[in-house]
Amino acid sequence: MEIDLTYRIVILTKPVEAPFLVNYLRGQNPSLNIECAFDIEGLREKLAGRETTTRLITFNCSVIVPEDVICTLGPEPYNVHPGPPEYPGAHPVAYALRDNARHYGATGHVIWPKVDAGPIVYYKREDIDADTDAANLTETAYYMAVKAFSVIGAHCARGDMPMPHLNHTWSSVKSTREDYQNFCTIPDNADSEEVARLRRICGNDLIVTDVA
Repeated sequence: MEIDLTYRIVILTKPVEAPFLVNYLRGQNPSLNIECAFDIEGLREKLAGRETTTRLITFNCSVIVPEDVICTLGPEPYNVHPGPPEYPGAHPVAYALRDNARHYGATGHVIWPKVDAGPIVYYKREDIDADTDAANLTETAYYMAVKAFSVIGAHCARGDMPMPHLNHTWSSVKSTREDYQNFCTIPDNADSEEVARLRRICGNDLIVTDVA
């Protein structure tokens, strides 16, 4: 394979995960130039002057990439969403549990200015137990996301060509962090059954309001 020495990948992720992601990509292509960023300021520094030859991949990162950055990139940028297309936005695990979903998956998609809206390039799902809780499904979701990164990363390590777009569409209902916080706040009139339900769905994020 002929190596394009100008092509490189920047991963936007958390510091603790960066070494593992970089090692995986280097295993796919030892000649590949790979760098990591952990916030928008760092991403802008890594991109400066090399946007048109840089592929951006975001993984397990809550940072929203600004439109002005997205528009400068040459190769299609990809994000790994730790949930299925039915649950775009923040905290997809909680909403799948709320709906008593019997399957769950991870999604890879093109990064667009609108969050969790770009064409889908990867989607795999698995059956989940009816009695699973937030901790267990979060762990399952993470491993699904790692698998998604491995497939997307293997493709991207070979060059700057785009991945095929799949025939999956995002739900039009998108959750926010504020939605999640409100959802995980126990109502004043909640009975013990409702509290137990919310505890299974929200786990350690459950909010108990003070009673005067």
